[in-house]
Amino acid sequence: MQLQNLKYKSSDGTLKALENWMYFSIELGIYIKQVSQPIKIYISVPSNLLFSYFFVLGAIDFDFNNPSKEVLLGQYLNLKKGQRILYKTGGNWVAHSILEVSKLPNSDTRAIVVKDRLNSINYIPESRWFNYVRIHDDEITTIRNTRLVRNVYNLTDNDKLKRFYSEEKLQLLMMQNTPQTYLNANKKEWNDFLDVIQFNIDGASFRLSELLFYGSESTFKNLTFIEQNHSETIPREAIAIFVGSSRALRKMDNFDEHKCVFIIDQHDSNEKFEDLQFKIEQDFLMSQSHSVNKEILEYMDEKHVEIPKGVEIFAWLSQS
Repeated sequence: MQLQNLKYKSSDGTLKALENWMYFSIELGIYIKQVSQPIKIYISVPSNLLFSYFFVLGAIDFDFNNPSKEVLLGQYLNLKKGQRILYKTGGNWVAHSILEVSKLPNSDTRAIVVKDRLNSINYIPESRWFNYVRIHDDEITTIRNTRLVRNVYNLTDNDKLKRFYSEEKLQLLMMQNTPQTYLNANKKEWNDFLDVIQFNIDGASFRLSELLFYGSESTFKNLTFIEQNHSETIPREAIAIFVGSSRALRKMDNFDEHKCVFIIDQHDSNEKFEDLQFKIEQDFLMSQSHSVNKEILEYMDEKHVEIPKGVEIFAWLSQS
């Protein structure tokens, strides 16, 4: 997506260029995606809900633009016994449990080993993986029976997405089918106001919700909510976004090894606000972290984006 051409629709229906804070939020989402280390970013803004929409737009656009065949191959090779994949046979997608990843009998060709619908062992050679095998479920369970899956969503059939991203990228993302963006927010509130701003790029109108897939209506997902009462296992390269002081305080310790951004509303209660700041200060000192604010400033300068007035930002990287 050519974000430099992005506009938003105002309340009177006219198209306007993005405001500086909108660009900043989008670019911050892109920046944290590019960093390979588990960077942490604390940012205090006048409206964390609105800011989070633009941040997620930047992060999700990066995901659409940068699917990696190497990362996907790594996921195939690291499939564990009991995980589920979708395997396309005869035009149908069928869910299979993994037995192991090894090689074809009497061959050096790598293969995913599953049990087929006749309960016999089937070898899926590497040459078929990128077009016929989708990651389906990271949960490791006992070996289950095969199951025909009918609501398999094909990203390459989405005309709007095809205007923004190549079919090759959509195909890779679809086969990977593993969210790289995780969100801890008030789910109802976040979804209720998700489309308050509509966008337009090069004559094509869209809503942010049209880029987000939770896996609730189809088999594809690219964003997952972090539930308060459940522990989450997320890929090391993924980011966790916390919207609000309370949510950050409750869950941030579970994501020490991951990239995190804490989007805090300046109107949060003073107690929670101060508690989070104190915790960040203690974690920063105890883990011998160092600030990377300078790197963010340099990145924004390259993009000709200013940090908005009144916005407080602190970024750090642990050395422990």
